[in-house]
Amino acid sequence: MEVLLNELSIHNQFDSFEDFRDTALLDIIQFLKFHIDGYISVLKKSDIYSRQVYNGIILQRVLTSPDTGRSDEIRKFKSQLFSIFSEPFWDVNSFCGEGSKYFYGDVIVNNSALAECYERKINLISLNPSEYIQNVINIKKDCFSEDLLNFTNIKSLVHHLYINKCVSFELFCRNYYAKTKINFTKINIRDSFELLSESDEKQFKSSFEMFSNTDWNNIIQQGGKGAAKTGLAYEKYHNQEYFKRKYSLSNENVIYKFRVTQKYRAFGFRKDDIFYILEFDLTHKLSD
Repeated sequence: MEVLLNELSIHNQFDSFEDFRDTALLDIIQFLKFHIDGYISVLKKSDIYSRQVYNGIILQRVLTSPDTGRSDEIRKFKSQLFSIFSEPFWDVNSFCGEGSKYFYGDVIVNNSALAECYERKINLISLNPSEYIQNVINIKKDCFSEDLLNFTNIKSLVHHLYINKCVSFELFCRNYYAKTKINFTKINIRDSFELLSESDEKQFKSSFEMFSNTDWNNIIQQGGKGAAKTGLAYEKYHNQEYFKRKYSLSNENVIYKFRVTQKYRAFGFRKDDIFYILEFDLTHKLSD
């Protein structure tokens, strides 16, 4: 899927390099990974380097100035930035008509990613925070308008890719729930995602949504036995040794399970406020 990086969303809105690095660029680097892995193709405008980032300092200087740091971490970060903002450039072959005017609200946005997305009928990536954080951006040309999908974080992008069958359910879960209380970094792929059919995915997604949007006090209160179970039915698993041997877990990692359907369960352990899922049970054998 082809998307354009909105250069107008870099408009001197950051307080410092650290502010720029710790907010918008964390998501941009995640977008880059999807670009490198071939899920999206990100195009930029060739003059993006002249956009002001903070205190009037342009992007080109941010990438080259030693004032922003010399550590290995900073050098690695700048290398990633070069990858983000390098070719391909969309204005090498622009689709926009020279005699037309493109409007974002009352503002003329000719020769911008907004106008180019209108003509190409494709989507947009914008930095957050910026003046372009709406999920949908409306662009008008003459008497016609076009709604552009605007991705400001990896969560919105991966959801769009998943519902359009461009990424797997596994990749969706790893990215969509990355900043929630549910985590998939320790999951056993063979005993989880590889077991699921498309209809199963819908049921697991619904359960993951409930889990990620419910506070821990309510999750714990939904435990119980038999008819006392409600909602997620979150409870301690009776055979701790099975998982400790299988995954070489310490005694600190107490295994819990929660309900996906009347039959399906997800197993994992809680560390601080994050629940790390290890595997799924689609047969109810583990629960029995």
